[in-house]
Amino acid sequence: DCSRIMETIGLFQSIETLCLHCNAIVDLSPLGPLLIGSNATLKSLVLSADGVEETDVIDFFRKLPEMKCLRHVFLKFPFIGYSQSWKGVAVDAIRRNKSLECIEGGHFDDNFIDKTEVALSLNRGGRRALEVESSSVLPANLWPRVLERATNIVYCDYSISEEEEEIYYESEAKSEPVESTRVDVVFWLLREKMVGQCL
Repeated sequence: DCSRIMETIGLFQSIETLCLHCNAIVDLSPLGPLLIGSNATLKSLVLSADGVEETDVIDFFRKLPEMKCLRHVFLKFPFIGYSQSWKGVAVDAIRRNKSLECIEGGHFDDNFIDKTEVALSLNRGGRRALEVESSSVLPANLWPRVLERATNIVYCDYSISEEEEEIYYESEAKSEPVESTRVDVVFWLLREKMVGQCL
């Protein structure tokens, strides 16, 4: 059952990748310590659970900006039975999150992707480098590396079909990533860096 699954997960001091295909999961709150706080280590979460209520999904998305380590999420919930209110919460949370680079799932339509894809790509490109903490600022001599990385990395491909998505996660046969330079991401980083210097 759900409690036994979470109890087993709790035995590990550090988990970076977690794949849960289990309909016994009806409560997402036990995942909290893996996702939020100074001890959070989870970078990749694959979660397929048909028993999760819409209120729990909305609560998950509301806490998303606090999930500083999480980079990739694949979610498969019974979205068909939900209202549309979760989408607004999810879009807002994804735009405010600075670390999540890719979110996938069977019920993310083109409109949802259009509203979130740029924010996710900016995160992948290095938006975190622009965060000015009270104790540290990214040294200027590291900016060429940030921009080089943003130019050369592979970004999440949202053109993949739902059928291909199922094959991707249920088998280990992964297709070659499609490489494409995101000029808009590089431009955004340059612009924000210049604005920051003028402030």
